[in-house]
Amino acid sequence: KIGGFELGFWFSQQGSIYVFIILIFTYSYLVERLERKEKK
Repeated sequence: KIGGFELGFWFSQQGSIYVFIILIFTYSYLVERLERKEKK
């Protein structure tokens, strides 16, 4: 247990936050690439 929570629950909680952040960065990168293609 970490901080009173089960280990699996803690990992899923942290993991979901990281996955969300990775999705945001991936989306912004793809949109930026698409905009560069459109300008050319």
